[in-house]
Amino acid sequence: MRRKAALTSLALALIGAAIPAVGRPVDVVPFDSGTRVVREVAEALSGRGRSILESYPRGSEIFLGLVSLLPEGTRIAAIEWGMRLSLGCNAGRAADVSVEDLAAWCTAQYPGSQHVPAIVLGSPNGGVAHLAALLGAPFLTTSFGLAFRHPTIEPEDIGAYRRTSASAAAAILDANAGEDIEIVCHYDPIHDRSMVQYVDFVRVKLRGLPLCYRDFIRERLAPDGILVLVDCCYEWPQIELDQGIFLQVGGLGAIDPAEYFERWKVDGPVRMRAESEWGCPSSFAIALSSFAAENGLELLEIERADPSGFSRLAYDAYLACDGVRSDRLLIDSFNHLNPRTNLETGIPGFWLPFNTADGLDVVDEILRAAGVDTVLLAPLPSFVQSRDTVSLSEWEGRISPWAKLEWIGVNPNLYPADPLAPYRFARDAANLRETLGRSTPLHLDVEALRRLVTLHSERFGIVR
Repeated sequence: MRRKAALTSLALALIGAAIPAVGRPVDVVPFDSGTRVVREVAEALSGRGRSILESYPRGSEIFLGLVSLLPEGTRIAAIEWGMRLSLGCNAGRAADVSVEDLAAWCTAQYPGSQHVPAIVLGSPNGGVAHLAALLGAPFLTTSFGLAFRHPTIEPEDIGAYRRTSASAAAAILDANAGEDIEIVCHYDPIHDRSMVQYVDFVRVKLRGLPLCYRDFIRERLAPDGILVLVDCCYEWPQIELDQGIFLQVGGLGAIDPAEYFERWKVDGPVRMRAESEWGCPSSFAIALSSFAAENGLELLEIERADPSGFSRLAYDAYLACDGVRSDRLLIDSFNHLNPRTNLETGIPGFWLPFNTADGLDVVDEILRAAGVDTVLLAPLPSFVQSRDTVSLSEWEGRISPWAKLEWIGVNPNLYPADPLAPYRFARDAANLRETLGRSTPLHLDVEALRRLVTLHSERFGIVR
């Protein structure tokens, strides 16, 4: 889950409980990567939505504003209090999880009967959100994040976390015996140190193609439309706890997996597998390929080694569009993204998973070649300061030689513990749409995407 639990959990605690938004199942974590990518694409396609504010009860801004007036230590203490009270649902509800309902929630985000030129399926990340939005294509995720409460534990107690998360995962598997899924229990005691004390985060991963995904494709894909598989091959060591249940310690960032495994030891066979948050199960890719062949559908496969590969492709896709404002760049991160704003303003987007050192290096590389005059940067307030998180001064120092820097969403004086950042982000995005809105949103056709995929394959040595 990494870094984002604090923001939403604080709002939930102050209001008491979140009001379910846009008809999602109550078990889906509203600010998880898979959930947000689906919702952001849906907003871009419909022109309606509240972006990251969908994770917050209406009316919570006043409470968050009051908290923002407190000293940083008090703000962070309030976050931990919020997580203890309201993050996650009762572990007894794990047996109520229906994988078909989760998949049906995903397709329900794209109502209507009109045909679409493409449908994107696979790994959820912000680069994929930008690509799908540019194509005018719904995105169907392979990943659903769920959180279950457990008795308070010490954040170092990986044994207790293993027991409770594996129990929740087993209950989900038992309740969905006929579904082709796997479950990854995600434990990150560095970036989500406060969260792991109170909840287990488990991610349901689709290994096969659900019936409602198949029906959606048959009903909504245009006769000449194509399927696009986005296959992130990023791997992380995972411990097999039981058949179909895995434990991941740590995750994407600038901290090596070996460091996690040296400090938090777990018995059991360790395998390199598709990373919990960003990876696509290989069996899902096979199932989609088989479905396409059986139904005479074209399948365009886009495989990248890590999430940043999709961000690079999406940035070039923006630059290939008529009317793009190539002198600007909006850098968004994790769930603080809104492709609708990029489409309506013509400002290209480049998405980062987190505000970590590896992301800064990628941005530096992009800016050296981009010729951008202005960078709009939307860093994610993490409410923690892990050693791989880059300070705002470091961002400014690396960006300022290449472009003018403008902050989106964040108050630099409160970072990284900025409770009002989601509201500022949504407001800044709306202001950009109002002041720089185009009469016709940016759009990328399928043929242009094919050409870009070929060029990227040649440039980065990617086979598919």
